[in-house]
Amino acid sequence: MGHGEFYTTIAQVFPVLLLALLWDSQYLENLRVRPRPSRREDPVNGVWFWTKSRVRVYVITVSIVIVAGLGAAVSALAGILPDSAVLRFLLLGALLLTLVTLVVRIWAEVTHASRPPA
Repeated sequence: MGHGEFYTTIAQVFPVLLLALLWDSQYLENLRVRPRPSRREDPVNGVWFWTKSRVRVYVITVSIVIVAGLGAAVSALAGILPDSAVLRFLLLGALLLTLVTLVVRIWAEVTHASRPPA
């Protein structure tokens, strides 16, 4: 039994998730203009972990994972990569990573946007 529908679905979902991750709600513009000093630099308003350099590396890494997953799904549909449990597991892992990233980003953006004025 083939898993063509799984690969077809992944090939359709990954580009939408990539768009949601990078271009939805002016995420990149907000990231560029919003200061994100570390707690060491700004003990009151600084961030514990997600400094701009860490956000940059993480978002680029997740984007590469999505693009690689899309390439793998299309390659499986084309018969270049054989269907395997390992490939399906890796694609599900990439999907889970992307979804968790989006949920965390949505939570952070909503929390920031709905914060009472100082």
